[in-house]
Amino acid sequence: MIYLYHILSFLFLPLYVLLLVLRVIVGKEDIKRIGERFAIGHTHTIINSGGLGSRNDGVTPISNRRATSDDVPNFSSIDYKRNETLVWIHAASVGESMIALTLVENINDLWLKRTMPKTTLKFLVTSGTKSSAKILQQKLPVNAVHQLIPIDNIIFVKKFFRNWQPTLGIFVESELWPCLISEGKKHCKLLLLNARISDKSFASWKKISSFFREITSNFSEIIVQSNIDYEKFMQLGMSNINNLGNIKFANKKLPVNEQELTILAQYMSAKRIIVFASTHLEDETVLLNIIKPIKQRYPNCYFILIPRHPERKNDIGKACTQLNLTYSIKSEQNIPILTDDLYIVDKFGELGLFFSISYISFVGGSFKQGGHNVLEPAYFANYIIFGPDMSNFANIANEMLANKAATQIQNESDLLNKMEYLLSETGIEEAKIYQTNALEFVNKNQQILGNYLAIIEKYLLVGVNN
Repeated sequence: MIYLYHILSFLFLPLYVLLLVLRVIVGKEDIKRIGERFAIGHTHTIINSGGLGSRNDGVTPISNRRATSDDVPNFSSIDYKRNETLVWIHAASVGESMIALTLVENINDLWLKRTMPKTTLKFLVTSGTKSSAKILQQKLPVNAVHQLIPIDNIIFVKKFFRNWQPTLGIFVESELWPCLISEGKKHCKLLLLNARISDKSFASWKKISSFFREITSNFSEIIVQSNIDYEKFMQLGMSNINNLGNIKFANKKLPVNEQELTILAQYMSAKRIIVFASTHLEDETVLLNIIKPIKQRYPNCYFILIPRHPERKNDIGKACTQLNLTYSIKSEQNIPILTDDLYIVDKFGELGLFFSISYISFVGGSFKQGGHNVLEPAYFANYIIFGPDMSNFANIANEMLANKAATQIQNESDLLNKMEYLLSETGIEEAKIYQTNALEFVNKNQQILGNYLAIIEKYLLVGVNN
């Protein structure tokens, strides 16, 4: 069936190109990087020698050092294979990219600590969205480079592998590109880690389960993140699967600019902060409506909204104006105006800063998109609320609910009632219990990462020795 897919990928190629043009127009694609979608080679900024992997290479570990314009001379992608080990990690979007960053850091540490072959270790991290690209470019270490994933057409995929020639390929979570995976197996061992299948995808794959098996059989090993996902893979006919738990439990606490936090915490000390994190339109339709009623009853509340896609800030602003909400935007006003109702944060990498001062955090994407990572605010001991649709994080959400580490609401009135209760003297006492439970929940699940690294180490050594 893969051959039929190849044929269709050629027939639909003009539509792919048109889609890319439309994404550029609406700001979801960077025109300067459009060539990467066609695996068009160019010079990448990554150190050419002296990367991590040698005990005496003098390079500071990833967690302590970032690339600068002074220490990243031009490096051609096609030179990677010269006595070097390249780990390729594919992460679809922002959430998966955070896992990729965790893997890069820990594989780097593993390489230095264990008796590994003394070759230089480097990383290629691919993703499919502009937002994930921005985060990865900011946070990847000097021995790693980011590329946008190419169109899933055999011509561009073959060129991609000619350019990079990875030693080991790791796919994170759920994005399965048939051509990329089937061709990738010809070049290196492939792992599917933290695998999950949403209910919607599961229903679709059941209709073409043989094709699903054809694709996923290319992975040397599949590690799923929950018992629910294990059962789904089994029902689709897969057998080479294990359940090690959700690696997102091992995500480090989001970074915080301590200097900025000190200023912000002091400035907003008289306010009870409520954060709406990683929001989408469907969330905002509910969230913006409850601000006025809550502020009328509890005027010392202050709301901070951090949209999943910062480029939507103007649309959010218009919605605020229609509801007579006063607001400011971070790119225009670096610190909140305390007399406003709302502060819109349109910068990436700010979640940790605002979780640090938050009392209640609502996790967005949970009215329609399947939710986002509920563990991120847990590290900051926030009271966590999410909506009715947590299908993409069902296992984590259910465990947190069972441990009284989070609360789920169903609709606008439910959310309004819950927040008003939590802001009351009685509710504050309950909130403290949930906040403590949330922090304990993430702390006790850190051992999961070591289990994943053991699998990666096994296949990494196989790739290096071949």
